Amino acid sequence: METEREGFEPSIELPLYSISSAAPSTTRPPLQGQNWGKWQCSSMTNSHPVTVHWRQQGRVITHHVPDGEYILRSFEQQGDPLPFSCRNGCCTACAVRVISGSIDQREALGLSRELRARGYGLLCVARATGPLEVETQDEDEVYELQFGRHFGRGRVRSGLPLDEE
Repeated sequence: METEREGFEPSIELPLYSISSAAPSTTRPPLQGQNWGKWQCSSMTNSHPVTVHWRQQGRVITHHVPDGEYILRSFEQQGDPLPFSCRNGCCTACAVRVISGSIDQREALGLSRELRARGYGLLCVARATGPLEVETQDEDEVYELQFGRHFGRGRVRSGLPLDEE
């Protein structure tokens, strides 16, 4: 019995990571040491102090996060795991409000442009661009800001919609 399909040859080589359900903060390498045209990143990286006010735990944690590293991943590697769920920038479990500084969060699909403009961010896909201070938010609080206007309207009926047909 053959273990490979007859006549099957892969037509492309997949990169180190691809668009998939794989979590970016665990599968993608940091941006450092990469050539992005005029934006070449040095392998001798700088780091930025990042302070997280973890409201739910009553803690304040500061670590230096290297350029290009995801903040959540860096804090985990330094012994301080922060709240998260999806690691893809799609939920709001790792949501923070920026107190000072700014973040690069181009992969944050779980936050509207409006919320990002109001200073909210997702640490699983956020990179520090300089000194940063953030405060954790309650997941439900940010979820309500993001989606609350879409729920709770209209009449509530018991039963399944198919029961009416």
